[in-house]
Amino acid sequence: MSSDHSTLRKLIYVFVSKGIKGVSGLLVAWLLAEKYGAYGSGLFFIAYSFAFICANFAQLGIGNACLSFIPQVREQESKDISSLWTFSQVVVGGFSFLFSATVMFFAKPVAELVFKDVSKWAYVFWAAPIIFAWSLTRINIMVRQSMGDMSGITVLENLVHPLGMMVLVGLAFVADLSVLNFLIAVTALYVVVFVYALLSTRHDYALKLSLKLRSHITVREIVLFSIPLLVIAFSQTSLIWINTLILGAVGAVADAAVFVAAMKIAFSISILLYTFNSVYAPQISAAHARNDMQAIPALYRDATHALTFFSFILLVGVAAYADLAMGFFGAEYEAGTGCLLWMLAGQLSNCYVGPVGYMLILSGKSKLEVFNTSVGLVLNAGLCVVLYNFFGVSGAGAAFCLSSVIINLFRYFQCRKFFGVIWFDITQRLFISLQLFIIAAYLLLTSYGINRELLIIVLLSAYLLLNYRKVWSLVETLRTQH
Repeated sequence: MSSDHSTLRKLIYVFVSKGIKGVSGLLVAWLLAEKYGAYGSGLFFIAYSFAFICANFAQLGIGNACLSFIPQVREQESKDISSLWTFSQVVVGGFSFLFSATVMFFAKPVAELVFKDVSKWAYVFWAAPIIFAWSLTRINIMVRQSMGDMSGITVLENLVHPLGMMVLVGLAFVADLSVLNFLIAVTALYVVVFVYALLSTRHDYALKLSLKLRSHITVREIVLFSIPLLVIAFSQTSLIWINTLILGAVGAVADAAVFVAAMKIAFSISILLYTFNSVYAPQISAAHARNDMQAIPALYRDATHALTFFSFILLVGVAAYADLAMGFFGAEYEAGTGCLLWMLAGQLSNCYVGPVGYMLILSGKSKLEVFNTSVGLVLNAGLCVVLYNFFGVSGAGAAFCLSSVIINLFRYFQCRKFFGVIWFDITQRLFISLQLFIIAAYLLLTSYGINRELLIIVLLSAYLLLNYRKVWSLVETLRTQH
């Protein structure tokens, strides 16, 4: 999609595509539960989560560096885009290849760590190539994102990959694949997506292999900028997926599957956050590059107002039917209802504070984000181990929620100090007041046995009507903003 399209059009486009990806992820988790049960699904997701976390480490923070530097050079010297793209492929490709090979060589010790069972080494071995394939695929996605290419991101990340996963799950039913064979098929899909991402990105932007930078940006500057982002990227991804590995290592494999199912549902809210981050990150980077310190708070205000208003609607829809949503996966998953509610609260905090993490990274204050994400990861992992022993899988969800809230508080107050952003303005106060009133009314009236569906329709309709003018004003701002 052209970068000349309005912000509103980009947001709609990305939201729809992210929605497709989210629904596909839920269907894959459900079909795996139907096919293999909680234990079999747990075997797959533990190996998959391990490879996914390693892949994000293998990106070395260079993907986020592309988000910062490419918007700065695209109008100065187009040949530098090829140089930055080539640099990212060579460095990340070389490191991730060695990383994958090392994991495959030491598959048995790794299996002892994540499965507590060395006999499961084959799952680690066949998941390892995902480290190489996804790290490079992600780099190409972020190059496209830095160019404002929403359609390219959609095809790569939100259509080819999730729809391919769904096809493989269908194949697992038809061909009666074992869990291990299904994992091998998923690994092959990641390799195919990587090849497509590499070739299509190079073709669409006429990129050439070149390591000669002609602008003021140097390789040293890129490396120094990327090192903190390595910690950030690893910590952010691990914050989401590490509890899956912890449950496999200290708990039960089936509990890991229950946690993943709850996570997939809870992240339906985060589709909004990912949407706004994808569109606003290049704008924030460009505003900082031209030293427009008035534009950054304005962009933040528009993003957080929209996120606060719309994420609440998704929250109500999911939270009200949390028990049914988990039961949809099977009787073994019903114990994860509490985990889902905790994770919904954590995701809501992520949406409400908006793109504060990106603001720190893209403004050169990545060291602060290193601190934030590192503290959050350690806190989440520690709380998960402790709370799981007392509350089961719900404790893992509570650990994610508490650590997410603390990280977001750190980020917000740091952005407030450096950029003068204000979250709790008059519009936010109106939104939050109405939301608290709706929650209180819902809890009170349902306690008297009033129909749940009717209450949701009435309360959300009132919520939309009372905020009609503010929402219309927001939409007009996004529609005219490019």
